[in-house]
Amino acid sequence: MDKSLKILEKIMDICSYRQKILASNIANADTPNYKAKDIDFQSELKKAIEKDNNSYTVIESPTTMPNRDGNTVNVEVEMTKLTETLLLYSASTQLMSTRIRMLKNAVKGGS
Repeated sequence: MDKSLKILEKIMDICSYRQKILASNIANADTPNYKAKDIDFQSELKKAIEKDNNSYTVIESPTTMPNRDGNTVNVEVEMTKLTETLLLYSASTQLMSTRIRMLKNAVKGGS
């Protein structure tokens, strides 16, 4: 079908996966020695498109410093990442909806 739909689908899959990781980080904000995790969105998207891959590499989040108890979760940073991810997911769903509407119109004869 349309390559743009496949790319949007991959973006939404990666956003959904990343949201779970970030939620886990927030849930473990008080767990001693917990290391915040994330994924490299750009490289995961590239990998998913090139290899049609749905397995993602989780990395230790490079943007946080450990607390006294060894925990590297910064709730403000995680909430910012979560908001960014949710906005990207929302934009992707809107674009996909628009693209599907355009394809339906083309099939119907361009009304």
